[in-house]
Amino acid sequence: MDNKDRPDVTRAEKRQPPGPPVHNCWDACQVRGTAFGLMLERMRDGIVLQDMSARIEWANPACEAMFGWTLREMQGRKPQDFLLPPDKRPGPEAIAAFRFDPERSLFSQLTVTEHIRRDGTRFWNQQSFSIIDMGPKDTDKKVVITCRDVTEQVRNEQRLGTARAELEHAAYHDALTGLANRKRLGDFMQSARVRAEIARGRLGVLQVDIDKFKDINDTFGHAAGDRTLRHVAAALCATISEAELACRTGGDEFLLILPETPSKAALLERAEALQKAIRAPLTIGARGIHVSVSVGASLPDPCEVTDTEALLHMADQALYAAKDQGRDRIVFYDAHLGRRLQAEQLLARDLAKAVTDCEFGIFLQPQLDLTRTCISGFEALLRWHHPIRGILPPAEFLMAAEKNGCLADIDYMSMNLALDALATLRREGFSDLSMSINVSSSILADVNYPGLLDWAMQSRGIPPDRICIEILETTILDQDGLDVMTAVDRLKRLGVRVALDDFGTGYAGLAHMSAFDIDAIKLDRSMIARLEEDPRNRMIVRSIIRLCRLLDVAVVAEGVETGGQLDILRRSQCPMIQGYGLARPMPVSEAIAWMHEMRASPHPPFLGLPESSASDEGPNLRA
Repeated sequence: MDNKDRPDVTRAEKRQPPGPPVHNCWDACQVRGTAFGLMLERMRDGIVLQDMSARIEWANPACEAMFGWTLREMQGRKPQDFLLPPDKRPGPEAIAAFRFDPERSLFSQLTVTEHIRRDGTRFWNQQSFSIIDMGPKDTDKKVVITCRDVTEQVRNEQRLGTARAELEHAAYHDALTGLANRKRLGDFMQSARVRAEIARGRLGVLQVDIDKFKDINDTFGHAAGDRTLRHVAAALCATISEAELACRTGGDEFLLILPETPSKAALLERAEALQKAIRAPLTIGARGIHVSVSVGASLPDPCEVTDTEALLHMADQALYAAKDQGRDRIVFYDAHLGRRLQAEQLLARDLAKAVTDCEFGIFLQPQLDLTRTCISGFEALLRWHHPIRGILPPAEFLMAAEKNGCLADIDYMSMNLALDALATLRREGFSDLSMSINVSSSILADVNYPGLLDWAMQSRGIPPDRICIEILETTILDQDGLDVMTAVDRLKRLGVRVALDDFGTGYAGLAHMSAFDIDAIKLDRSMIARLEEDPRNRMIVRSIIRLCRLLDVAVVAEGVETGGQLDILRRSQCPMIQGYGLARPMPVSEAIAWMHEMRASPHPPFLGLPESSASDEGPNLRA
């Protein structure tokens, strides 16, 4: 059938003369000046038309601007010849031989390629390839490429990738020493291999603590203390194999987990080798520091059921025995040390009586709003008025309370005492103060907790926005994420604020900020303590404060004790602080008297600092 007899043949096809492909398809398509033509001319994305050999036939103005070449200069050339950077450009023969393959995945996905402009600057080009079939001949097939400069997006993704890798590493490693942290330790101890070694009685544990580390800090300074920590970490790394794990679990405490330890003698031999490596001379400046460590060792008994927590606890008990015996010692856990558990049982009995007899009270520690230079609220800190041992802080009994199932009862008691204290402060005329209340996983798991909290606030006439519930990062890690998220959501619906406590203690805090709807974070005192000596720590703290400001998340710096720390925090625009530098925790009656003193004094003695210079960022703090 002739073309004149085919109804589907357009006039353009009938008019097209035979011969080589037309290079100026813009004119050939007769679209210049039409709405379609104007659209192509004014598109922000670049449009390139190529033949199947990749020779450029036409490009729109956006493409000319993107590449730095005019259409006339590009026509007839292959982009590989001038758009690819020299270090990524194929040879002349490969460029000449190139042809598009319609079956390739190139035509079904976006590609991002690094290209080079005429002026030599490199950029990332996102391209979409499609084929236009204009007739039966090979020369009738054209390739249309849509180009978009995504350099900024690619660079942002690269920066995010780097940050993500750093955060992933930080989530499992200690920032100062590079050793594994508690999160990595937890994962390692739950592995099938470790559990099998415990069952065989062949998992050695060495708990290591630096002797008189506080004296090193006090005598030589915190920089020397950090050097000492890195010195010990290096010795640990030098004595372990890839199958073993070294981690930093606290300020000056370390752990070695040693699979395939055949006997007590072999474990003690490893401990002695470690002590010898740590005793290697450490020189700081012109002075030498003698470093020694106490070591607690434990090995599971294959005849008894021992879990990972018990094994670590055994090593911890042995460590304290080593320190009690004069330090620089190695102690292996045995039945004699096990008798110390009897003391824990006594503590459990005392705790049960304390809950029944309401032997608990709260101390209040003020929080200073640096923006307004005023006290914005208090944190309620639980204390046990033990009839024999005196006033005990939570660290003395909370672990035992959790083990014995009375932690939730203590939490509810603490909640009511804190709300009573705030109600008393409000009656004294301090109605603008807030109260921060610590909660445990036990109380968060109670579905009745939000309702009881709501009733307790209403019965005292306390607005919900005056209450901030503080949740430890460890609470989030130890609980199922969905349960904690639900608990936080229930609290938020009440109108109370939620803060993430002890932020920056080695867990994946940034991930928690994105996963949970929190109102504030509390920078852990361990980060604040190193502000003046550790530039990297300062940069991290400033970055966290800046990020929280962008996310509209409040920041409270805990453990502020020196003027230098406060000055750094003020210049970093940290909105709120608390710590011994402001005031120690005090009974409610003393807190009320303290507030009256602050109100009466024209110059509140915050940290005893002189008035800040005008060049500082943030508000001045009066002496």
